[in-house]
Amino acid sequence: MQEQPDRPGNPGPIGATDWHDRPVPQLARRLLGAGRSSAGLLALGTSVANLLGYALTVVGARRLGPHEFGAFSALLALIIVGNVAALAVQATTARAAATDRPVAPAVRSGLVLAVVIGVGLTALSPLVESVLQLPSPVPAIAAAVAIASLTATAPSLGIIQGRERFGLLAALVTVQAALRVGGGLVGMALEPTATSALIGIALGFAAAGLVAWLVARPSSLLSSRGGFAVRATLASGAMLLGFVVLTNIDVILARHVLPPEISGLYAAGSIFTKIAFWLPQFVPMLAFPALTDPARRRTAVTIGVAAVAGCGAALTVLCWLVAEPAVDLVAGPSYDDVVPWVPGFAGLGALYALAHLLVYAHLAQRDRWTTGVLWIVLAGYVVTVEVWASTLAGVLLPGLVAAGLIVLWGLARERFGAPSRYDRGESPATLT
Repeated sequence: MQEQPDRPGNPGPIGATDWHDRPVPQLARRLLGAGRSSAGLLALGTSVANLLGYALTVVGARRLGPHEFGAFSALLALIIVGNVAALAVQATTARAAATDRPVAPAVRSGLVLAVVIGVGLTALSPLVESVLQLPSPVPAIAAAVAIASLTATAPSLGIIQGRERFGLLAALVTVQAALRVGGGLVGMALEPTATSALIGIALGFAAAGLVAWLVARPSSLLSSRGGFAVRATLASGAMLLGFVVLTNIDVILARHVLPPEISGLYAAGSIFTKIAFWLPQFVPMLAFPALTDPARRRTAVTIGVAAVAGCGAALTVLCWLVAEPAVDLVAGPSYDDVVPWVPGFAGLGALYALAHLLVYAHLAQRDRWTTGVLWIVLAGYVVTVEVWASTLAGVLLPGLVAAGLIVLWGLARERFGAPSRYDRGESPATLT
């Protein structure tokens, strides 16, 4: 048997010793890039980015007050939901780069989507103003600009991720967070309103996109032959949209169905959800190229689930032990009523973090069943909240049930689901 070159995405020489028969520690070292600092840098970069994001939320809670902070949190959730297009483009580009397929079609798709989304969401800004009880359409327009900027940035990040240049990816993630948070803080310093904060955030995202393009230079790929990766991007987008909406719609629903003061309390509690959700964010980002490789996929899932589950359990217990001082630290005394619910919010984030990894594992092999399950669970959650919720618990408890169902589905699908498309003998070319 002819030896394969040793490179990212390829397990190296295949011969007398099969890859799956090698000791797990060796597999883990290969998966996580032991001997190189890039994996650690990615963990550090995402952690710094998340800390900056938490700082923005904490300052917003203290600077804006419950009423404006509820609007601010709902708009941030809207940006995260709108970011699904960027996530789809990044995943499609990373999958192409990891499997040595042309990335130019994904780059083109990202640019087209950025324009379409920016124009479309701007046109819908009056509707967003009405639903979220905003003072004007300006903050909704700022959110549209932020989402379009994220989508235009995605091809650059996807190329770097797929080529497993994790150190550079960590740097760009950190720069993006710094510019976003810096813009939001400046906006709130100039005027303590959600509108001013969102304008600053949008400008920060636009600046970060420019930096990423200058570093990755995906524009040099636009002259390559090929069309658009529309089908692959839409398939990834359908799955990611269901998941991202599910993990962020609670704040939006709380703003819609609860009184403004209670929705502000829920937004403060959701800070702990975000902490537990995003702290292990680097794990699926780091594992994704391995998840596209049939030789490394099973190990990537096993190690990833163990790491994320352990992190989530520890954070939930910690939040239970220090709930009261934690609320005082991150939100202030105005939010003391949320203290009893802090472990529940942290548990919700921990479940979503585990679901995040499993969804990316299924995304890597384009498992369309998971897309359908996500949307069914999402629909059930929205209907339940709309019909039943009149208190904070009415939004939180159905969220815990929904998150648990997705985790159970993901684990069952990994254990008993259909084989990957690679295992069925399909060429990697069909996966892009």
